[in-house]
Amino acid sequence: MGIDIYTAVALQNEIHVVEERVDIQKNLDRVLKMIDYAPQSAIAAQGSYERSWAPIKLISAPEFFIQGHDGGWRYDHYIKNVCVDLPGPEIEQLANKCKEYKIFFAGCVLERDHEFTDYKDTLIWNTHFIIDPKGEIIHKYRKLIPAIHYELSISPRDIKDRYAEIYGGDNLSTWFPVTDTEIGKLGTITCMDGNFPEPARALGIQGVEVMMHPLFAAPLLTRPTDIWEPLNRTRAWENCCYLIGASWGEIHGNRYKTFTPGQAMIVDYSGVVKAIADYPGEGLVTATINLEELRRRRLDPSRNFLTQLPADVFGLIYEKEVYPANMFLEKVPMTREERESASVIKKFIDEGIFNLPEKVPEWFD
Repeated sequence: MGIDIYTAVALQNEIHVVEERVDIQKNLDRVLKMIDYAPQSAIAAQGSYERSWAPIKLISAPEFFIQGHDGGWRYDHYIKNVCVDLPGPEIEQLANKCKEYKIFFAGCVLERDHEFTDYKDTLIWNTHFIIDPKGEIIHKYRKLIPAIHYELSISPRDIKDRYAEIYGGDNLSTWFPVTDTEIGKLGTITCMDGNFPEPARALGIQGVEVMMHPLFAAPLLTRPTDIWEPLNRTRAWENCCYLIGASWGEIHGNRYKTFTPGQAMIVDYSGVVKAIADYPGEGLVTATINLEELRRRRLDPSRNFLTQLPADVFGLIYEKEVYPANMFLEKVPMTREERESASVIKKFIDEGIFNLPEKVPEWFD
């Protein structure tokens, strides 16, 4: 039987960037304690996971929530010290919490690949997963659009032909899965994906009801840029769904102490921010998810954008390939420069789409 009213939680945890593998467990221990504490910060939950009118049923954690990230990491550091297995011992501890409290948990980790074993070097995935109250992994999304200036994780599109062959063909659900559960249709996008309307729309057109979208960092969360909240509100509004935007509370590492002001939030299907941690540091953001209201809203033809989608005309936008697919069918990217988009920018200039500035940076030559 479905649960149509419940409380969702966006974690805003403090993270220590992983230098040695033991650091992962230290971060995880803190997250497990925050899960224990979550009902204390949720008005609707009455201070416990049981006997409340809108019990906590979904907790969403930020990107890299037990690993942190450093844009200067080398490939071998990811493999030796940072990447985890799905399933694996870390995920098992989270699964036990899901079983204990009868909740769903969504999180993002850097995952070691165990399926494309013919590669000389291990593939690294930035994987968004969901665990159900039975402790089972019911949902996996591999981030389609990595931040190429920052990450070394691979996109499924980098090995598109082989990925589609293993995971069910070149279907929308292969790249952007939506999982139907007792607490609604759940979908996930991750960080950089939110800069593009298409990943969220791919979930929306499949009927997603609760979308998880962690994480941006400063200056994208702070004035004058402040793009995090408008993006989340727009994605929820245009796809008529709830959106949970988990965020870092603080991140500690050798090169920095923090570059996040918090801003974990939950947005409703009208694009209204229902709850926000408008501060840095640790926090738990909670809001009520009312699926009955959402589903009734979707019956209203006015501003039901998904059902007014002129897909045939919009499809013309994507007739030509822009950023190339299958870039790493033969080898994994060892450096961030291997996947930069300067060649595509030059192509846009050659075709007259972009105008060349009067002064061109040396690196662009």
